[in-house]
Amino acid sequence: FDAQFLSQPLTEYAVGYPDVDGLEALLDAAAPVVPVGRSFSYLAADDKEDFQADTGDQDIRALGGDFAQIRRTGSRVDGRTDNKGLTMVIDDDAGGGLASVQQRAVANLRQRLMRTELYRLVTLLEANDTQTGKNWGTSATKPNPDADVLSEIDTSGDARGINANVVLYGGGAWVKRLSCLLLTTSTAAGPMASLTAEQLASWYGVDSVLLSSFRRQSTSSAKAKVVGDTVYIYHVRKDAMPDDPSNIKRFVTLTDAGQFRVYVEQRLKRWLLTVEHYSRLVCTSTLGIRSLAITYT
Repeated sequence: FDAQFLSQPLTEYAVGYPDVDGLEALLDAAAPVVPVGRSFSYLAADDKEDFQADTGDQDIRALGGDFAQIRRTGSRVDGRTDNKGLTMVIDDDAGGGLASVQQRAVANLRQRLMRTELYRLVTLLEANDTQTGKNWGTSATKPNPDADVLSEIDTSGDARGINANVVLYGGGAWVKRLSCLLLTTSTAAGPMASLTAEQLASWYGVDSVLLSSFRRQSTSSAKAKVVGDTVYIYHVRKDAMPDDPSNIKRFVTLTDAGQFRVYVEQRLKRWLLTVEHYSRLVCTSTLGIRSLAITYT
């Protein structure tokens, strides 16, 4: 199948397709890629040893005795990346054999696959977080969005041992933050509303403040934000290895062509275009994953 239907030109197009909307950049920052083979193993993080203090003088060796022995914990898990992909059927009469039509199909499928990965990330965070509700609206008494986020970053650090380094704002939560900062009843300073994401990250003391404004088709007639009225606070590492401690890892198997491969199969009066990739999103540690569910009333 690979040899007969693999399209090198369209594969190169898929791999090199410009990330105009910033979807892949957001996904890479929110869940950095960890390159692995199809089958791999990783350490389900248990970082208690990294923060132990031997307050009972366990580190002092008695005369003629041995040093206290410490064993590393954390369970090793075997995993396998999932083969993910979508196929688009294009009729001959709709230009299925034209390179420009095939390229548009590849771009559409690629973006759809990445949007699905972002949705999976949100589902994974939602399943493993500790959530707190906050009202940043006019009925709240002196609401302060950024103080709320700072408090969650600190609470996250108490659970993990180091502070969260990523704050992921849903589009609805970001709008509610800005609206709150402009309220006369807010204790937050109005100029905070003018900070860029990079400046706000520095103010929070994190590596990244990420904003997701991407939508998905939720029903046949309606769309919904992939990340809505929620702020997620957690820890990831760029250029991570399988055993590095972090909350979320996106294991990806790269091929000779890169992350994507494209296949083209001609049928009677139809063209089948398939875009595939290999990945698996894993929560390797639940420690310190926090979220704020935002209302505005």
